[in-house]
Amino acid sequence: MKTVYLLPLLLLLLSCERELELYRSGDGLNFYRAMPGDTLLSYSFIYGDPDASRATVWLEVETIGMLSALPRAVELEQLPSGANDAVPGVHYLPFNDPAVVADYSVPAGQTRARLPLVLLRDASLQAGQVTILARVKPTALFPLVNPERNRVKIVFSDQLEKPENWISITYVFPFGEYGPVKHRFMIEQTGEKWDDEYFSETLGIVRDAPYYNANYDNAYCDYLLNLLARLLREYNAERQAAGLDVLKEADGTPVSF
Repeated sequence: MKTVYLLPLLLLLLSCERELELYRSGDGLNFYRAMPGDTLLSYSFIYGDPDASRATVWLEVETIGMLSALPRAVELEQLPSGANDAVPGVHYLPFNDPAVVADYSVPAGQTRARLPLVLLRDASLQAGQVTILARVKPTALFPLVNPERNRVKIVFSDQLEKPENWISITYVFPFGEYGPVKHRFMIEQTGEKWDDEYFSETLGIVRDAPYYNANYDNAYCDYLLNLLARLLREYNAERQAAGLDVLKEADGTPVSF
């Protein structure tokens, strides 16, 4: 006769029926990351309206803990980055500026919010990029701090900058080594910005492994590569017919695809 052990089974069934314990560790606030490495944002005024004096970059945050029936104010602060820190009031509107502080909150019943960071087009940005290392500031509403996810770095300039998503992984990135002249040629010939948003949203190429997302289309990337190579051949032929050299980077390296 087979022996059946009912007691462990009953205990297991009873434990499954118990209510899940409520989260009681308090509320917190992190910067939202679509990818694990999303700790860096970049922007260049050169992509936007040539007459624009400012631009807005959106910082997305997400809460930890329970929902609130009331909106909750968010406070950010700048930390030293050691990499040509942006000057509040010169390169960007301070986080406590009246023009933006009213928008720094998590709406009632929501777990995420987009906070505006207003960048100012100071003339110094034409000489190089500056950095904002932003941190979620602990407050009474959001007292907990997650050191791994409570800060984000923003670098910006008024120059043509290498996109973060321009990577050197040849099996997924067909456009070769970066060069400012090459980058500008791609922008002028296609009318696209070839910035991080274009790489991620249109081409599906990102800087972190596995280096692509759901938007990635290898055939389309190959099409663009062949198109750019043909346009470069035609452009160089026109230059040579006019007695000029082929298109080169500042160090003399010929642009190629």
